[in-house]
Amino acid sequence: MANKANNIKVNIPEIIAVVCGVIGLAVYWVTSTTGYLAGQGVNAAVLACGAVAVVALIAKITLGSRLVAGGVAGGVLADLLLVGSEVLMIVAFAFFVLARVRLAADIYFIPVNYPAAEETALNISLIGVVAYAVAIIALIVKAFAKDRVAAGAAAADPRVAVIPA
Repeated sequence: MANKANNIKVNIPEIIAVVCGVIGLAVYWVTSTTGYLAGQGVNAAVLACGAVAVVALIAKITLGSRLVAGGVAGGVLADLLLVGSEVLMIVAFAFFVLARVRLAADIYFIPVNYPAAEETALNISLIGVVAYAVAIIALIVKAFAKDRVAAGAAAADPRVAVIPA
């Protein structure tokens, strides 16, 4: 039980990123297929990158202690899962924002006679954009956390002494 609680404590940024990534995916899917934006198409890159990032993070969380115990190869795999999911989240975020630029331009820069549904779609989309941004920030924080940097230095150079916090 203590090991499970410690695993959750260590993986809080990843858990936050998974929750926010799922929220971002859901908001993108819903706003793209219903309401004002229905019928305009869904960018598969947003869905694919977001889904793969979430799956990679779930794999990292569930295999976390086993990856670290796997030595240098396990540590490298854990780093690849973290960095890969970060890159995929950024790509999904970028495509999501690009898909909503025209919508924001219509409302904020040409504020004449736009339908209320258009503003609603933009406001809901902003929730998804913020969710992706929080996920990205959480993963950046995790990548530069003190324990990760110390473990990475020790894995790269065995002469480096890791001083526990």
